[in-house]
Amino acid sequence: MEIIASYVPTGGRDPRAELASPPAGATMVELRADLVGSGADLAPLIGACPLPVVLTLRSAAEGGRGPDDPDLRREFFTRAAALPVALFDLESRDIELLDRGVPRERCILSAHLAVTEAVELERTAAALLSRGTRLVKLVPAAATLADMLAVLRLANAFDRGPRAQRRLIVFATGDAGRATRLLSPLLAAPIAYAAWDDGRAAAPGQYTAAELTALIGHLDGRPRRLFAILGGPSAASLSPRMHAAAYRALGLPNLFVPIEVGDAAELATLLCPMGETSLDDAGFLAGGFAVTMPWKEEAAKRCDVLAPRARRAAAANTVLPRAGKTLGDCTDIDGISRVIVESGVAIEGAAALVLGTGGAARAAVVALQLAGAQVAVAGRDRAAAEGMARRLAAAVADPADSERAAVVVNATPAGRDGAPAPWLEELRAPAGALAIDLPYGEQPTFLEQLAGARGWSYAGGREVLLFQGVSQFAAMNGVAPPVRAMAAALGLEEES
Repeated sequence: MEIIASYVPTGGRDPRAELASPPAGATMVELRADLVGSGADLAPLIGACPLPVVLTLRSAAEGGRGPDDPDLRREFFTRAAALPVALFDLESRDIELLDRGVPRERCILSAHLAVTEAVELERTAAALLSRGTRLVKLVPAAATLADMLAVLRLANAFDRGPRAQRRLIVFATGDAGRATRLLSPLLAAPIAYAAWDDGRAAAPGQYTAAELTALIGHLDGRPRRLFAILGGPSAASLSPRMHAAAYRALGLPNLFVPIEVGDAAELATLLCPMGETSLDDAGFLAGGFAVTMPWKEEAAKRCDVLAPRARRAAAANTVLPRAGKTLGDCTDIDGISRVIVESGVAIEGAAALVLGTGGAARAAVVALQLAGAQVAVAGRDRAAAEGMARRLAAAVADPADSERAAVVVNATPAGRDGAPAPWLEELRAPAGALAIDLPYGEQPTFLEQLAGARGWSYAGGREVLLFQGVSQFAAMNGVAPPVRAMAAALGLEEES
């Protein structure tokens, strides 16, 4: 698979020096002339790059900063034709330039669309492919699940013939289109576009080369089974990376993708019996779903068979399609239970406090109750906290009512970005207590900072994610999970 890293210049850095050191994992570099300046001297930049270069002048009409005017574009590509690049990216507005300075065999003919209706996508793809260029790139914008599925159907239709001879590159922009960026290179032309680094995506939803390698590098074609995390949003989840590491370790040809779910109606098309999900309808074998905020409660309602602990929590984060039914469980409970055991905190008969009133908070309450704790819940919405406490036979409290708590669980987004969270600052747990975060991020959370300052033990969201993911992976795949590989993917330990 080719990975084309799109170069996006940034202030204070020398483009020539940056192009001389492309991102690890990239096999080609896209030089966006509309971003570096169409009047810039491109020859030194191209000469500095050790990888083959794709030269692009993305027009403003198609999401770039380059000219729309045909005369200006003709002038640019006429001058650029002699440059030593591997491929030129021409838009449909540039078709007259084919074989008039830009040979078809060195051309990607691209179109960026605002529509994703299946019929229009198929018509546009056929029209572009008829021009006989080396490659065709079709990039619609995706805002909904239906948009994403329309793009997957088109990619699925081109999963035929030798992979090296496939000419259509098709994926969707936006967070709703992320799954297409992972699946399309496995189905249509084996080419993926990547961000230069974490902070420089050339288009919304773009992965880095390292992320693409981690998520789909174990595959060489269509996945046997497709799994997904469903959320609103789901883009920041580390579950795809964790599951992909497990597939790689065990040699399983499966794929785990993030899917944005905007409403309950979209969720309903996915949480269906085997063979009846909207992914199956798009041509894939759906193997199971992880469910994250805000859909855990709704997921529980849509399962035909629910594990007793998930029924008690009224939340499901793991849904398995089976013949004629859907099975649901709440492996979040395993994640929380395991970090408590690992901490060594004596929980039997001890006081515990859970912050939050959502599905993750209910899972935490059930986990603590099953361990024998006396649990209280706190929520910014007092009425919601009281309702949850009644359902789960728990007490209601405020963060300040934690003077005796052996365990405090933060099941809210508070402090995720490390910024001070007054609600968390109200906590009064004694030294030696265990603070558990369910959110996680790149930086230490505010609760982790508090734990260090106040003498609490701390377990982060990545630890909880790992242990719930181990149970989830076993349920989804029916094999023993490679725990070390999964932990390494989350940055928790070195993989042996």
